[in-house]
Amino acid sequence: MDWKIERIRDRCTTCSQPFQHDQRVVSVIEIDLSDRIVRRDLCSSCGSTPTARSVWWEARFEIPTQKKRRVDFNRLLRIFEAWQPSPPKNQEALLYLITLLLVRKRFLRLVDLVSEGGREFLRLRRPGPAERTFLAPAPLLAPADLPALRARLEELIDGSFEEDEMPTSPDAAAAAV
Repeated sequence: MDWKIERIRDRCTTCSQPFQHDQRVVSVIEIDLSDRIVRRDLCSSCGSTPTARSVWWEARFEIPTQKKRRVDFNRLLRIFEAWQPSPPKNQEALLYLITLLLVRKRFLRLVDLVSEGGREFLRLRRPGPAERTFLAPAPLLAPADLPALRARLEELIDGSFEEDEMPTSPDAAAAAV
């Protein structure tokens, strides 16, 4: 015999009060008068004494977290390639974060770190049949810079604006004319 037991509810079965995050909840499985399996989730004040015909346990209620976002790495790679020759004004740090993501996910390979004109750059290689190399800026980031950069990166990842709305590098804009 297979039984289908429902998942925990978000409120007490008896008093209908919503459960709070990390609240103690008593879950009871019983056979009702119609011989059906019934689950009841109860707050600590409504928790009942288990009977011989029930199974019970205590747990902590957890508010479900937001699902992870799917990152379109091909889109980030297109942004990287468009911005890499000459990043848009004030977007060098964002390009650096995009670069690090692409290296981490192996869309790009880090060859080495080079200095040119007193600035540091990452020398990168894009593996594949048409192997290409890139120099991407490696600016020094301060902890205070990270919240704004994270928000901007999330905008790119979420796709909250279309690619034709993205700031382009001056070289890419000149080539399009």
